[in-house]
Amino acid sequence: MFNKLLEYTLASASIKEFLTEQGHKTRGTLNLWVNSPYGTGKSSIMNSIVRHELGVIIQDYSVPGIIGTIKRDGIAVIGSIKHLPNTTAILEEFQNTTKDQRAVMLSLMEDQRYSRTLGFEILKPEHIIEDGFGFVAEGTSLEIHLRASFVVLSMTYQTPTALDRALLSRCVPVFLDTSVTEQTDLFIKGKELNINTSEIKRAREELKGTSVIIPEKTREIIAKKYQTAKIRPENLTRAMWDFARVAYIEAFVSGANEITKEIIDNIDWLVRVQELGYAKRTLTKTAYDIYLYLAREQKEMTTTEISEALGLSREYTARLLTTLVKKNLLHRATVSKNIVYWVD
Repeated sequence: MFNKLLEYTLASASIKEFLTEQGHKTRGTLNLWVNSPYGTGKSSIMNSIVRHELGVIIQDYSVPGIIGTIKRDGIAVIGSIKHLPNTTAILEEFQNTTKDQRAVMLSLMEDQRYSRTLGFEILKPEHIIEDGFGFVAEGTSLEIHLRASFVVLSMTYQTPTALDRALLSRCVPVFLDTSVTEQTDLFIKGKELNINTSEIKRAREELKGTSVIIPEKTREIIAKKYQTAKIRPENLTRAMWDFARVAYIEAFVSGANEITKEIIDNIDWLVRVQELGYAKRTLTKTAYDIYLYLAREQKEMTTTEISEALGLSREYTARLLTTLVKKNLLHRATVSKNIVYWVD
């Protein structure tokens, strides 16, 4: 699940916009927010993304550092944002950012632009307009245009402020925990970047600057997936547009010319991820795998059947199933002397 979401986010980095027939526009890029403690392998994965030239890690969130500034001699200096067009910005330790710094990043994530008013006149105007990037410094303002996807990494989630809720609505949120078994595997086996890097690069190149129209009939099919979803109404529209973004990338990778009902059915697991994420519910990666597997299978299964299907030990699977039942995510019953589990 996590690797698939990461692939979709990386592949979407160069898409310009999504539109309806009526002309409504929204960003084409997908953003992913991963909130998890130390020891879940985030740093190893992100470093691998950078090595494969699929993303840029941002650590200086100051406005001059990321956007740019004007020096005393009147010359404009562009910040690290110049490295981000048509790629993925990786925002580490996002919980440490200030309110003003978050406001900058949230504007870029959703509107793909940011403007800043200066307290003085710019002596040497600067106009840089490139594919997926614009830097305009003139008069008393700086204006940035950026096309990029974002991976937001944090370790804590405080009592939500308006800015935190805005972050939640701009990303597919995933709240992860870890376990002794996962920590042991990480120590012994390490953490590998298990994504198709060549396919991501092909998608970025071929979809660069693309405007995608999502027909009303397609939107109706997607909307039906959310009729019974446990998602707050204020998050539903954004959730459905994120679903459309994922569906479009999936259609491109599969070679289809359009988003089909089959593609929509194949990725309806995303609705379950969004339900958990918007509610800030935390699971380990393996628990996520079990939950989404049962949600996809839509049938009653025993512990042995689940453990064999996912390549897990029976004992570990049994512990995770008990946890999922306690969290009211699974149902458990005894049928013909067998204990079975299923997802509604």
